[in-house]
Amino acid sequence: MSDFMALCSDVETDDGKTEKKSPWPKFMQDEVWADRVKFRRIMKKEITKYKKTLEAHGQDFVQWWLDADEKTRKSCFMMPKEELKVQFNTVFEFKTAYQVVLCSVLEQVEKFEATGYKLDGATDCENYFEESLRVYRGAWVVTEDYYTTLEGCDNFFGMLLQLGGDHLLPKRPRDKRAVAARAKVLAEGPTDDNSEDEEEEEENNDKDNASSSAQSFRGDRRLVRLMIFRYYADQAWKKFERAMREKAKDGEEEVAEAVDSENVNEKAPENKDEEKEN
Repeated sequence: MSDFMALCSDVETDDGKTEKKSPWPKFMQDEVWADRVKFRRIMKKEITKYKKTLEAHGQDFVQWWLDADEKTRKSCFMMPKEELKVQFNTVFEFKTAYQVVLCSVLEQVEKFEATGYKLDGATDCENYFEESLRVYRGAWVVTEDYYTTLEGCDNFFGMLLQLGGDHLLPKRPRDKRAVAARAKVLAEGPTDDNSEDEEEEEENNDKDNASSSAQSFRGDRRLVRLMIFRYYADQAWKKFERAMREKAKDGEEEVAEAVDSENVNEKAPENKDEEKEN
């Protein structure tokens, strides 16, 4: 299991310690981690595609998105809940053990506020998306501010840039990891900041998290949300490309009309000369 875990660079040390306390037999743990590695490798293959698309058409897309009406933007953020399970079985072909894990993960993502965990994201735009994600009428959607406000649009653009970034999942800063490790302790009430210095607090964070028997599945949740965002991004790019094709077509028609008009104007004097001769 440790070998597979080492291949998942985004998995934090304390999360790994917690996973090792799993009551599942070793062969099932190995099966789960093998699928986790597979999950990341398959998704990493798409990074280059997003990077090239953004480099080629990123500026035009941003302008199109800002000019688009709210109805068009909203239509990009709808993904059927069952789509994730379909992809788990067809695109990734995960084994039974990891499928069981992912069932719990999907429930955690849907009801994340009830878990008591702090935000999973490594960046502001990832956390913003995490807080905006909802399930409504059998579909994954986002809150209205995600597509109606400039702040929402900025965070959407930030996530698009991450799709073509250097890493599949950016690594969380050390301070965010420390805060997440004490989520349950902080939820119980305020602590006395003068009771311990920062070094002692960080040491306690590690102990609290490592001794916890609950499995947070943070990396799995981040991957699931990334799948959802990629689905949204693909929907948005399809609409953008369609709009660009229609714009190009309209431009060609305008050019054709202008050429026809010039041809008519050129023939007009000739017709007048013929009338005079007659």
